[in-house]
Amino acid sequence: MATRPTSKAVTAVDAYIGEKIRGLRNTRNISQEELGRMLGLSFQQIQKYEKGHNRITSSRLQEIARILECEVADLLPEHKGKRSRKLSNLDRIAATRDGMKLIDSFVGIKNEVMRAAVVELARRFSGH
Repeated sequence: MATRPTSKAVTAVDAYIGEKIRGLRNTRNISQEELGRMLGLSFQQIQKYEKGHNRITSSRLQEIARILECEVADLLPEHKGKRSRKLSNLDRIAATRDGMKLIDSFVGIKNEVMRAAVVELARRFSGH
């Protein structure tokens, strides 16, 4: 017989929500410390939310969505069957510091030939 997680056990959904928060926070140039301050929390607590180690209450999720200027549903993996539980590649890259640096740098390249060269280099490194 399968055991059900306790109400306090974190799940893959908690990790998904955390990554979405991290990605949106990064795209808005808000540090963990700043978000924590706006919520009355430590940056360590924000870090735990983003890593999916701690669950986020619905009221806290609503506060976070307001600060990140999005809908609560944008942070959830599935809403009436319309969302995937898998993060998009854009969400995954935005959720990393290096990913945001790469996006900012790539957008700054005005020469189309150079941009194509960067894409080709990334494609080769990734093995695709």
